[in-house]
This record gives sequence, structure tokens and C-alpha cells, in this order.
Amino acid sequence: MSATGGPKRTTPIIGGINKPKPIDKRHPLAKSDPDLERILVQLSSKIQYAYIRAAMIADSAPTFEPVSYATQVVAGTNYYVNQRVTQHGWYGKNCGGGGDNDAEYCHVKIFWQPWTNTAELTGIAVRKTKQDPFEYDMPAP
Repeated sequence: MSATGGPKRTTPIIGGINKPKPIDKRHPLAKSDPDLERILVQLSSKIQYAYIRAAMIADSAPTFEPVSYATQVVAGTNYYVNQRVTQHGWYGKNCGGGGDNDAEYCHVKIFWQPWTNTAELTGIAVRKTKQDPFEYDMPAP
């Protein structure tokens, strides 16, 4: 029961961002949200390009590992994904993202509309930490 005496809300609030869900071995993305896993693969090159532009780095080929995500119900779904960034130089050297203390994260916002099969990268925020909250308004890629 909620404080007002009514039942607790378990369905997402339209327009509100749900509590972030972790992605790890106990909660793999393939089981928790297979659509998001497919969308991240589909948009991987766009995310990489947007990250390089937003972070203003030249000698890097970053890879991304999603660590948590949240959803927002709109005329489809907005996915907010926190991703751990590993930067690889063009010659294969790791350029950063060693331990969790000095790891770099980025947030991406993806709009997904299944009935039109639309998946679009709509925002990216760089130089985040693992604990930074998601923002509604991320800079456009």
C-alpha cells in the first residue's frame, strides 16, 4: 500500500524515467531486455562516432559495455543507458578505463518505437561516472 492508502504502482509512469536496472552476470541484458541489446548493436557505430565527437578525442576507437539502463514511456520508449567506455588507440593500445576508480562512463539516450521499427540515438553525455543519474535532456549527438 502506498502512503495514500492505494496500491503501490508497479507499472511505469508515462513520461517518468524508471529506476535504473543493473546489467551484470546476474541480470544479463539478453534476458532483461533483448530489444535493447539488439538496438545497441544496431546503433554501435553511431554511438562510437557521437562519443568521439562529444569527447573531442582523435586517437581512439572506444568500445562500450552497458552497465545499467532505465526506460521512459513516450510514443514508444526512451532508453537511457549508462555505458562503461574503454578507449583503444588506433594501434590497439588501451588508452584508459583501467580499474573502476578511473573508469569513464557515458550516457546515451535512444528512442525506440517497435511498431515502426525506429531506433534512433537522440542524446549522449560524456565523462560521466557510474553513479551519475540520467538526465532527461542530453545533448544531441
